[in-house]
Amino acid sequence: MPADRRLLFLARLVAESIAATTEFGLDDIDDLRLAVDEGVSALVVRADDDAILDCTFRCRDRLTVSLWTSSSAMPPPGPDEVGWHVLRALTDSLAAWTEPAQDARAWRICLEFTKEPRTGGP
Repeated sequence: MPADRRLLFLARLVAESIAATTEFGLDDIDDLRLAVDEGVSALVVRADDDAILDCTFRCRDRLTVSLWTSSSAMPPPGPDEVGWHVLRALTDSLAAWTEPAQDARAWRICLEFTKEPRTGGP
């Protein structure tokens, strides 16, 4: 999808729909929705004009969300940002990195996190 903050609801809706069809409880789904909000927002502000934001959702015993976009100047999100700490609190694992993009003038910024359903309570 285009890296546009106005389309954030699409990524959030997909994550919420996937989690709702698995063993995730309401609190887990809320955490996941907030994590997707934070992750997408962190990449959209870094994205080049007219960039695409790719979102991949993989679900087995946990939900893995992978996000990436192109940026010519911005580093990936990291521990010096409040949003990073929000993501750490909401997810079970979190990683961010850059890699060369197909366009030699840009970088591909990647963000990936996982969320496991809680057990032993509501």
